[in-house]
Amino acid sequence: MTEHPTSKELGEYCRRVLAPASFLSIHRHVITCASCAAQCNSPQQLDHDLAHLHEALVTEPDGTPYHLSASEMEAYIRGALDEIDLEIAESHLSICNTCLNKAQPQMAENDAVARGYIEPAAFTSRRRIVDSPVWNRWPWRVAAAVLGAVVLLLMTFWLLRIRPTEQKEQAVNPINQSSPETSSSGEIKGSSTPAPLAPEQNPQLAVVLNDGNSKVTMDSHGTLAGLEQLSPHIRQRVTTALQTGKLEQLDAGAQLNGQPSTLLGEAGNGLPFRLFSPLHQVVRSQKPNFRWQGLAGVQSYRVTVTDVDLNEVATSPTLNTTEWQITKPLKRSGIYSWQVTALKNGVAVTSPVLPAPQAKFKILDHSTLEMIQQAERTEPRSHLTRGVLYAEAGLLDEAEQELRLLVRKNPHADIANKLLRSLQAIRAAQTSSSGR
Repeated sequence: MTEHPTSKELGEYCRRVLAPASFLSIHRHVITCASCAAQCNSPQQLDHDLAHLHEALVTEPDGTPYHLSASEMEAYIRGALDEIDLEIAESHLSICNTCLNKAQPQMAENDAVARGYIEPAAFTSRRRIVDSPVWNRWPWRVAAAVLGAVVLLLMTFWLLRIRPTEQKEQAVNPINQSSPETSSSGEIKGSSTPAPLAPEQNPQLAVVLNDGNSKVTMDSHGTLAGLEQLSPHIRQRVTTALQTGKLEQLDAGAQLNGQPSTLLGEAGNGLPFRLFSPLHQVVRSQKPNFRWQGLAGVQSYRVTVTDVDLNEVATSPTLNTTEWQITKPLKRSGIYSWQVTALKNGVAVTSPVLPAPQAKFKILDHSTLEMIQQAERTEPRSHLTRGVLYAEAGLLDEAEQELRLLVRKNPHADIANKLLRSLQAIRAAQTSSSGR
């Protein structure tokens, strides 16, 4: 961006509450502008960011304390965690003495074994048995040898019996004779059988996701676990999204789409300068913030908001900035349009005008807002839940932000990437139909 962001934009940038596109635009400016960077990286702001990080890492006082599970602790000590889980574990150990006290003895022992100071516990236990006087008596050694021979014979007999069964099954199902290739979507090519899940996962689980500070799973029968606090209606919406890998937007998108027009920025297309937001989308707040592109040489701007019958419902004062927040709350479920008129060299320039479509938006209806707020209260850290509900409600910017966080926590989970791609397809279809 060529202009400096406003103080409000910098504040929202520092609080990480901007939509992804706006956040990236301001971030590119901040990293190249020493003045704006100084405002965002002041000692007070850095202290606030650190406090916010600690607040995000520490569980709520009224909630169940979060600690590393036994399997997570073991994987951390062995160095078997991936990059994301390792960051989570190290962040938790930095503030939790309980887990740190459990991990330190084993880490110290592993370090000593690696340096050759002590023998591993398993070797020490085995040496203690072999060196014992009882073991050195020859009858025990003979008995152990006989027992080993018996076990070997039993295993050979079992293998000889199971081999004909496998050959018979391969004759009935010749497709299983060769090793099938696995597609990128997780399905076996040439077979309708889905590819097996990771060995550490329960093979009966179709979905395993890290969501906030917990895990969400779904088995092959569609039984969801990990979001028990949600209402049955919301749980069903999440389950459907996981089963289909698709997000469904309600009818708000069709109501807000205009007739196709030429691309933004071209002369004579009814868009002398670009409108940023809200544009063909659902808005949560009844007092939305309007943003548009600056026009060179303009003395002032004025924003006009109209209802579906083109009745004027709000008009801004004369503005010298490229954003304005309406002071009069708009009606829930209402669909509105807006225009910006710029005064340049004594001539009024309005955007958009025909043949461009109207810049429409809708205020989120009350019932959908209540449902979303209920989910946010009961599962405040579930990116999956918020991503699904925001997408269905038409809050596409917010939905994309949540789903990107879900993908970041599950970079190898196919279902997380499918949901994000489904949302992006909705946005692409909406952009195409609205002529943007």
